[in-house]
Amino acid sequence: MNEYKNIDKIKPEKLLELAREILDKSDDFVYKSGSQPFLMSFKNEDFYVYIKNISSAYFSDRDKTTRAQLPIKKEFEEIKKSAKTFIFLGYDGINDVYVCWNFNVAKSRLNVGKSVSFYSRSFFQSEVKEGEFVKRLLKNGDTPVFFKRTSLIDFFENIHSFFSTEFGTPEFEKIVYRKDSLEDEFLFYLENHRMLSDKSIKNYFGALKGRITNGINNFFLKDLNSIFFIDDILILNRIHHELFKKEEFKELNIIGKNMYSCAFDAYIDFLKFNSLKNIPKNSLLNESPTEYLSEGKLSKITDLDLLQKIEPYLKSNRILTAAQIVGEYYKNQYVKMELKDWIKLVNDCLPK
Repeated sequence: MNEYKNIDKIKPEKLLELAREILDKSDDFVYKSGSQPFLMSFKNEDFYVYIKNISSAYFSDRDKTTRAQLPIKKEFEEIKKSAKTFIFLGYDGINDVYVCWNFNVAKSRLNVGKSVSFYSRSFFQSEVKEGEFVKRLLKNGDTPVFFKRTSLIDFFENIHSFFSTEFGTPEFEKIVYRKDSLEDEFLFYLENHRMLSDKSIKNYFGALKGRITNGINNFFLKDLNSIFFIDDILILNRIHHELFKKEEFKELNIIGKNMYSCAFDAYIDFLKFNSLKNIPKNSLLNESPTEYLSEGKLSKITDLDLLQKIEPYLKSNRILTAAQIVGEYYKNQYVKMELKDWIKLVNDCLPK
């Protein structure tokens, strides 16, 4: 039985009283105004705090999933516009435990829906010991922090250590977004050039549009609508590097068996492929093959259609098959070419 289904809800005023019972012990704490939410300061820094009861999420197949919900409140409109940090705490009255979700994310979700749910797990809440802060990765990618109510002062002492707030990295602020999304082109690329299965395409697309976009939005680009509006390969490479250094994305990628990093890699490969298609007329695509002849042997592949055709084989390291395709493509044009020459030619197409 899930005890959180029938738990008596604690009134908002009482939730404030329970928090102040601890916070009032600190000389650094000042209560300013409000009930739920309320405005306070700690060490001269202002915070908006909203505490909500944790209850069952009422999933029939996930009995241990709990949640706290953000309702629509007129006070939240002012908070959204404010530069002050917004703290959303779920309170577990059974274990006397708080759950704090990433406050960068929580603030961005104020008043976006009638009831915006933030999830937890009852077994994580019950495992918390006095004096410790526990961070857990949930299947939806969230990494809430769990701690006893008695540790509330320590929580505010270390408030900025739990979640990254490194928005607006100067390098990323220079980015210029596309006016149109590359979603359709990317899906076409995965299906027709990477020749991935429907399942892989769905997983890659979902990862990029969902958690990867959310991660970029949370950590680097607050105004990002979707990764598919970014076509700057250099910036994406940097974001990729930084994003998967984050502990929550490291764990997420491990749980997903590297699917998230592979999806990101696939999008960067797609952009490289697109840039290859758009090479100007006076570039490699229109160079005469005769410029790459040596003693009657071809020394470089410049035919874009052929390069696209063998790309999947190169990526899966099927060099011999790719060499046979190239040999058949140029059949009877370069009579001095032997299989070893075709293999060398294909090997030269591999990324250095």
